[in-house]
Amino acid sequence: MTGQRTIDISSVLGLFVLIAALCFPAMNIGDSLPTIHVLDVCFPIFIFLIIQKKAIVFKEFYVFIPFVFCVYVLFTIFIQGHSTMRHDYFEVYKWFKYGVTLLFFSQVNFQFFKKAIPILFGALIVINTIHFFNLFNFNELLKGYYNGGMHIEYFGKNSLGEPAVKRLVGTMGNPNINAILFGVFSIYYFPVHFSRKTLAFFFVSLLFMFLCQSRTSLLFLAAMYLVVLVFYTRIWTKKQWMIVLSGTIIAYLMAWMFASSFFQYTSYNNSLLDGSALFSGSARGRFETWYLLFGQIVEYPIFGHGPYKSYFYANRIYSENEYILMFWRYGIIGLFVYLSFYVIPFFQFIKTRNPTFIPVILLLAIMSISALTNNPLTERNIELLFCIGLAWGYQLFQSNKQDA
Repeated sequence: MTGQRTIDISSVLGLFVLIAALCFPAMNIGDSLPTIHVLDVCFPIFIFLIIQKKAIVFKEFYVFIPFVFCVYVLFTIFIQGHSTMRHDYFEVYKWFKYGVTLLFFSQVNFQFFKKAIPILFGALIVINTIHFFNLFNFNELLKGYYNGGMHIEYFGKNSLGEPAVKRLVGTMGNPNINAILFGVFSIYYFPVHFSRKTLAFFFVSLLFMFLCQSRTSLLFLAAMYLVVLVFYTRIWTKKQWMIVLSGTIIAYLMAWMFASSFFQYTSYNNSLLDGSALFSGSARGRFETWYLLFGQIVEYPIFGHGPYKSYFYANRIYSENEYILMFWRYGIIGLFVYLSFYVIPFFQFIKTRNPTFIPVILLLAIMSISALTNNPLTERNIELLFCIGLAWGYQLFQSNKQDA
């Protein structure tokens, strides 16, 4: 059982990587090179520790998919004649790293993690609160070292520099990614079993997720409750359903109040509820980009264009939809492989109907829904959280099969 595992170097290193990734900025070593993430620094140690002892998740077919995808991405680079494009090989490394990270975290002691996660959560709440009120001129630090950029420059302002709704950016450098981060914490504290402490942490997670003013977070929240309603209706009584829904509404109203400076400005989230989000500049920009990429997908529908990162850099294109991005880069084959990252574990965990796996299923939900308007697996911190959540789930899955 995972609770009986000893605390070894893998567990300590894994916790260090998680804390460093969420609380400290990546290292910038040059304008022409990507930033160095803590995961990149520790990656060789991950490989060494995996070789040293066989990981539990080796027993699952799922773990081989990222490595197969690595080979396929390399194939698309050569078939499209991009073998001299240095940046494209980072995509090969990315999927290899995904597989290795999943393997590494499958061998850690998550009981050790559980003791530290409330402290990490509290630290992020403090950091984001200081950022929200810009105490000690903290936002300049986020702007300069945490890739905050224009999100910090226009924090609480519109494009004209006038006061507007605040969108919490935090250490993630982007309000949408920060919303996913707190969405993951809401999953971790999801009240499968009711307790005052769990409910309090769950509602605080939702409050900070709403403060990010990410429209996608509302879609995820709806999907989260829909999953419970369809597959796990009986885990809550009617009274408990009322408590959860009432607490969610209160958290939303509080976030709306704080983000809009006591309702002085239009809430970013409200534009989704009243339909105006479909006509916003952000939505129009996304639709135009998707239309452009779809038109190019038909040129190479089977194997795609390859990573071809220089095309996106040169034209300043951001796909803002990971499904379209995978289809464009790797064709229909690559899209199906990408979908398997979510579909295979979803069916593995959902068919057990075991409430223990609800957080893992909800993690798959937030990732797959976020991919409609963002690129969650492209963001290194979110990819790390996803690997940790899956590894945790597969540990429990293996343990349950052994006990059966």
